[in-house]
Amino acid sequence: MQLTLRKLAPALVVVTLALAGCKTAPTKTSDAASSTPQAGQQSTTPATASTVDFYLAHKEPGAGLREISLPDGKLYMQEVPVLTRADLTDAAALVDRQGQNFVGLRFSEAGARKLNDVSSKNVGNMLALVIDRELVAAPLIGEPLNRGVLAFGVPSAQAASEIAAKIRGDAAVPPAGAAPAAKP
Repeated sequence: MQLTLRKLAPALVVVTLALAGCKTAPTKTSDAASSTPQAGQQSTTPATASTVDFYLAHKEPGAGLREISLPDGKLYMQEVPVLTRADLTDAAALVDRQGQNFVGLRFSEAGARKLNDVSSKNVGNMLALVIDRELVAAPLIGEPLNRGVLAFGVPSAQAASEIAAKIRGDAAVPPAGAAPAAKP
């Protein structure tokens, strides 16, 4: 699998938070990721939704790891994802009190258990977020992530909104400054 690197921030840092003290940046809200289809209803996740996978990544090469070239070095990712979109219930663009932009992720109960298990066994490694075969973030796991939430810094509110929308499976977000589509 060929990956590309989304140019976000020079250094991405993992931040676990209880989401208190953060406010959601202006973005379209969607309950699609957290809604469960009822009998007779179809899933609300669009058929063209982005693929969202989380992989364990390491700083050093090893057996079963795939090398990913980055502008400032290399990253070595496992071949099989440890978490997927199915493990998430929500993604939101967030801003903390200092004005730093984040993408906040909330995991399902089962996803939270997986996140806790994976992070507890891999402190010091990275959790790489890949959306549509594009490496978006690879924050360092600094401690066990046992609250069912994860946030990572991004350089702008626009980037946070775009990434959160892709994770939720919202319709494509137009680039900043793009003209609205003309109506026939």
